Amino acid sequence: MLVDSEDFKKFGEQIKNFSQHNYEKGILPDLSNINMGALQKQQKNSYLADIKRLISNCKISGNFDQCESQLEEYTKKYIDEKFPVSLDTMFNILHSYQMEETMSIIDIPLQSFLLYAELIKQVYFYIQETYIKKQFENIEIAFIHEFIEYSLELLTSIGSLLLGKNYNSVISIYRTFYENYIVFSYLQNHSELQLRFVDHAKLDGLSLRIELSKLRKEDYTEIQNQYNQLLAKYEKGFEQDYGWAPALIGKNKKLKIMFSESDLGETFTYFYNLACEYTHATAFSLTNRADFENTIGFLFGISEILSKEFQALFQVLQFSNNKEKHLLRHWINVASKNFTDVIKKWYNL
Repeated sequence: MLVDSEDFKKFGEQIKNFSQHNYEKGILPDLSNINMGALQKQQKNSYLADIKRLISNCKISGNFDQCESQLEEYTKKYIDEKFPVSLDTMFNILHSYQMEETMSIIDIPLQSFLLYAELIKQVYFYIQETYIKKQFENIEIAFIHEFIEYSLELLTSIGSLLLGKNYNSVISIYRTFYENYIVFSYLQNHSELQLRFVDHAKLDGLSLRIELSKLRKEDYTEIQNQYNQLLAKYEKGFEQDYGWAPALIGKNKKLKIMFSESDLGETFTYFYNLACEYTHATAFSLTNRADFENTIGFLFGISEILSKEFQALFQVLQFSNNKEKHLLRHWINVASKNFTDVIKKWYNL
């Protein structure tokens, strides 16, 4: 029987150890006395320790541009340590035993996505602590940092939505990734607009505060003065949508114009249009409910966009150790590949 299989018992233990939500006999753990801030700090320190171990243990030297395969194999070894079980073992076990219970208690695609998200965060936290904080006065670094940090917040949200089987909401978030990256890419090509973009964001924030003050019947004179002073720095029309990009003011399909300067292919746009169908209040969205398989293409797209954002960060940061830069880049690439490989194999893609 399945429950007597030593292989299955080992597999179950590995899955249990990996899971962040370890239920004891079906009862939720008592979280009332847990210091979440301390737990997050402990997790972050663990992330930093893993990355430092990866870098310090690497004995590869020389011209790193000529050591691509070695570096990839080295980072793959470290990432494989974190997967609950190797892919081959995983599929051998699942296909050896045809039981519905197996599929209900082990959601490999979901766990692979959650693990991928954690690995991506590891790289970011290390870069943030080691490099970004020291170079934050550089507006381009600060600008990229804000975009990536928001992307990681969305990635965490996706994990929660997948756990709750809210697949339509996951698809909706793809739209945000797509739109954000197009703006991000456009601003990378036009760095002279980055300060305008930041000021435009401040102006939007002040505008919102004014409207809220009106609703609450509060005095908003001081906020209005701040708004007017900031607006006075720029030309007429700056307050409009995309007013930070004067060449686009008054033109239709602004996002499409910016897309033409991005490095995204038309496939990303296809999924964006599909995401709009799932998101807008239409007959389609009200009568169609997505499942995990419907979200696969969107998850692939999100993974690719995140990789592109990190590539931009690697280009502007000054790394003291060239090996370090290569290892971190490979960590992201291998994590993304492992995640997509699991999905492809699971669904016979």
